[in-house]
Amino acid sequence: MNRTKKLTTLAMLTSMAYLVGAMFRLRGVFAAAPFLTYDPKDVVILMGGFMFGPLSALAMSVIVALLEMATISVSGLIGAAMNALSSASFACTAAYVYSKKKNLQGAVLGLALAVFVVTGVMLLWNYLMIPLYTPQPRSAVVNIMLPALLPFNLIKASLNASIALLLYKKISEALKSAGLYIETSPSSNPGRLSTAVMMVSAVITVVLVAILFIIRAAD
Repeated sequence: MNRTKKLTTLAMLTSMAYLVGAMFRLRGVFAAAPFLTYDPKDVVILMGGFMFGPLSALAMSVIVALLEMATISVSGLIGAAMNALSSASFACTAAYVYSKKKNLQGAVLGLALAVFVVTGVMLLWNYLMIPLYTPQPRSAVVNIMLPALLPFNLIKASLNASIALLLYKKISEALKSAGLYIETSPSSNPGRLSTAVMMVSAVITVVLVAILFIIRAAD
């Protein structure tokens, strides 16, 4: 695949990630941490990583974070760094594993690992950084880790992973049909296994979305 087509596809996916993040935002999920916001932009960034590798996912993460900082974010450079770190730790982890094992099992393994990596990274980041741009001391951050930060990041990452499993094949096929993506190492996923994973992903997606709204309503 030539460089121009790759850059065109990555630019299109980056724009899509920004628009998805701007249009589909769920705020105030946990009353204990009202600054936490869910959006599915990491799904699109992950797809770019699956197609073109972890470095492309990193570039997309940084660009989308900067675009958000300039338009819809109110948390400045610290918020942009947090967004970029969150997206990159999720998408780059999954993309790296998938680049080593380009099949359904590799995708599932990469996404499972990515869920735990981004959750751990964001817990540490919030612990270190929240006191720098809010009046909350670190003891207050520790108090919201279990009731808010941990479940939010687990739910967010798991939901994005499930959505990605549902959509990746369709979007990659559409880009291949348009001549914007050439799969360098075609995956060989058994039909039944692929269908089963998509069905499980659909169920998980519905359940996690319901949990988010239930938590928000309860708070």
